[in-house]
Amino acid sequence: MMGVTVLFSVAAKSLRYRLSGVILTTIAVALSVFVLLGVEHVRQESRSSFASTVSGVDLIVGARTGDINLLLLSIFRIGGASANVSWESVEAINEHPQVDWVVPLSLGDSHRGYRVVGTTEGFFDRYHYGRKQPITFDTGSRFSETADVVLGAAVAKSLGYGIGDSLILSHGVADTSFVHHDQVPFTVVGLLSPTGTPVDNALFVSLEAIDAMHADEETAQEHGHDEHESHDEHDAHDEHGEHDAHDEHDEHDAHDEHGEHDGHDHSGPLGSVSAVLVGLDGPFATLQVQRWINEFEDEALLGILPGVTLTQLWDIMARIEDTLRGIAILVFISSLFGLNAMLLASMRERRQEIGILRSIGAPSLFILGMLVVESLLIVIVGIVLAIGCLIVAIGAVNGFLMSEVGISFSYQILYSSSLIALTLIVLVSVILSLLPAWQAYRLSTSPGASSSQ
Repeated sequence: MMGVTVLFSVAAKSLRYRLSGVILTTIAVALSVFVLLGVEHVRQESRSSFASTVSGVDLIVGARTGDINLLLLSIFRIGGASANVSWESVEAINEHPQVDWVVPLSLGDSHRGYRVVGTTEGFFDRYHYGRKQPITFDTGSRFSETADVVLGAAVAKSLGYGIGDSLILSHGVADTSFVHHDQVPFTVVGLLSPTGTPVDNALFVSLEAIDAMHADEETAQEHGHDEHESHDEHDAHDEHGEHDAHDEHDEHDAHDEHGEHDGHDHSGPLGSVSAVLVGLDGPFATLQVQRWINEFEDEALLGILPGVTLTQLWDIMARIEDTLRGIAILVFISSLFGLNAMLLASMRERRQEIGILRSIGAPSLFILGMLVVESLLIVIVGIVLAIGCLIVAIGAVNGFLMSEVGISFSYQILYSSSLIALTLIVLVSVILSLLPAWQAYRLSTSPGASSSQ
């Protein structure tokens, strides 16, 4: 044990004499290990976070765009809807004999960069995450009035809102919006408990609230347009006052009839929604209902299975992961060759050092072991440095991920695959260091090595 301690002590002191080269080599090793561990951590955490974002949802229905686009929009609030699902189609899906429940989602509005989700009260009962964990309220309750809003945990924490606070929603999903729905102020009635999913990153209102915001906006625009037309007609047709009054009366009657017709067409809270979460009576009905939705005659719809679509997403991401992993391996191999080149180049300069060690009784195997330990120390320091930098990077990126996607990465960075990779890194570094170590061994056994001073 004492011999091992002395070996590491001598190797560490020897490295300090070549500090500049050792630092550069250590940084190269740390960089490659950082990329290797980072890629694996992102792969593990993203799959775990995405897979646990929603559970208990059998199908997601939207306009016929793309599987991955629909998943990212409806669950992760990424992207925008190029087309919507009519309320008549939502009702038709709900009336299917094998459908247990539906939860419509209306997206397209925001508040200070956070997405607004228009939905029904059933969302809080049907939406689960992780291992079928339900959504719970930290304080307050779900919305019951048109002007009520429920906040995700991250929204409430970031913006400092509490129960009873008022806020105005905006049109669009940009961080800065110039179109505000200030005609419908909302009151915070509930704060959700943290879930670690995009739910934390959203505001929830009723579908009736979404309808009220846009209906009032359209009414205001139409009112301004009608006033402009009325003014123009008055200037042009003053001499036909009675005729204009009669026409105005007819137009008013036509408008009333049109209003009744609109009310009949939009029997639901909205004319259309962005997506629909669907729960079925049993797992055996999934493919049958999906085929029925995809072949729906009244509207071009798309039904996707969340788990299958996630697998498609991972297949695409796997190519990027493999590319980054390959780059990291190449950087690591080049850094190891640089380490060996540094040790080999120092052999001529270290003849005197080896001679001194031999003169004080150090055996040749001690010299061989010292070179191996030097290489091992550089790699271990590089690994420790990489792990420290990765932990700092996780803390720095988590805020961005939470605000943009609604997920965060844990600080558990050592998985079984990561430990295997680190073990292989250490073994490869030891094997490659045997060449300069063997040269040092031969140098220590050559005649006159013990007298070289």
